[in-house]
Order: sequence, then C-alpha cells, then structure tokens
Amino acid sequence: MEAQGVRSRRLWYGAAALAWIVGCVASALLIGSAVRAYPSRIAAAYREKLQKVVVPGGHDLGLVRVGAYAVYYEGHQGAYTHSEWPPRLDCSLTSKSTGEEVPLVFDYVPTNRYVTKTGREGVLIYSTTIKAPGLYSFACDYPGGRTGPDLVLAVGPNYIYELLREVWDLGVPILGGLAVLCGSSLLSFIIAAAVFYRERYGALSERRAGQSLYASPWSRTITREE
Repeated sequence: MEAQGVRSRRLWYGAAALAWIVGCVASALLIGSAVRAYPSRIAAAYREKLQKVVVPGGHDLGLVRVGAYAVYYEGHQGAYTHSEWPPRLDCSLTSKSTGEEVPLVFDYVPTNRYVTKTGREGVLIYSTTIKAPGLYSFACDYPGGRTGPDLVLAVGPNYIYELLREVWDLGVPILGGLAVLCGSSLLSFIIAAAVFYRERYGALSERRAGQSLYASPWSRTITREE
C-alpha cells in the first residue's frame, strides 16, 4: 500500500514538473519567434523609399501600401535649430482615382527625423493615413501666395509610428509567452502543493489514529480499576 502511495506521489510530482517544462518551452517558442521576426518586420516597414519633391508646386506620388505616412521637411543638417524651422506651408493630398482629399495633420515632431548619407536632415511636419494604395496628387504652397524659396519635402513611411507599431506587435507574443510561463508555473505549484499537503496531512492523520488505538485499551483499564 505504501509503495503504491509513493508511486502515486511520484506521478503527481512528475506531472507538476512536466507542466512547468511545457510552459517554459511554449513561452520560449512564442517569445523567440517574435524576437527573430522583429528585424525583418522593421526592414519591411521601412522598405518603401522616401519620395522627394520640390515645393511650392504639385507632384504625383505613387503610395503603394496601406498605413501611416509622413511628410518630412528636408534641409541641411542642423537646420532644425533655425527659427524658420519648420516652414509654414499649406499642403494637400488628393487621390487621383477618386478625387477624395486625404487629410494631412500638422504634426511637427522634432525627434521624428532622419539624416541622409549626404548630410541632409529631415523632420516630420505632416502625418496622414493611406487607406487605399494608388496614385495621389501632392501639392504645397506658401501662405499668402509667396513663390519662394524652393524647399525639399520627402513623403514616405512614418518612422516613429512604424517603430511603435512593430514594438506593440512584438509585445503581444512576448506578453503571451510570459502569461503561459506564469500560468504553467502556477499550475505546477498548485499540483505540487496539493500532493505535499495531502501527503503530510495523511501521515499526520495516520499518527493520530495510531495514538488513539494505543490509548484506548489503557483508558478502559483505568476505568475498570475505578
């Protein structure tokens, strides 16, 4: 009987260990796959090249993906420190196929910028979202009809937004992996604690029962002497 109890306890402890191991493996697979995919996802998000245009004036742009786009003002490196930064422009973006105007939101973010290999620096001045790929008409003019000087703008992926989106997408499987690990650890602990408590409580109950049986005859003898 005792051997059977030992075998049963070993099986339950083994189940607890197995639950924890399975949770660790599943968590590692979830987190590992997400981390491995992160560089390629960022590269894909930034793959579309910036399309540079000279304004004031209008230009046709081929926007080939759905998602967040940005309009950057590009000047010489360090230009963002000048009082003219960013330039005051009235810009519009219109779909060539539907004629629908796409809202451009003024979104000057000094930290959302890039530096080219030739030493030119771009900073975000407008944000927008493209819901349908296609050909779009992009036009910018100075307020009040001023015609110069010419400025260089670049239209392309919103780098900060894409980075935050990828970090969020990366965080979901990581949190899922941590949840699996915590859940398996909790399950393992509950199984092990239940087996341990049952074993200890059972042993204590047996000792009490043995003491009760040993004391009963002695109690009867004393009663008879009285």
